[in-house]
Amino acid sequence: MNMIIVAMPAYNEEGTIAKIILKAKKYVDKVVVVDDGSDDMTAELADALGAMVVRHKENKGYGAAIRTCFETAKELNADIMVTLERNFDYEYD
Repeated sequence: MNMIIVAMPAYNEEGTIAKIILKAKKYVDKVVVVDDGSDDMTAELADALGAMVVRHKENKGYGAAIRTCFETAKELNADIMVTLERNFDYEYD
């Protein structure tokens, strides 16, 4: 049987993280949240809801967070990793 995980980079997502974790848990074996140095309750909420939380002590940016998602999936010997991301409204200079 394949081990399927969902991994998500997160930064200051306390307002949305709970709903996403609860929905994702229905479909995968493990939920991984990479907390990228949040200064809110993102990591604590994710942990309380049973997600595996990997924390960056400081905000390292999206690239580092997604890299940690892949590294964690490899450490867990996951067969399949699905990434979930929040939609962002980017402003370009």
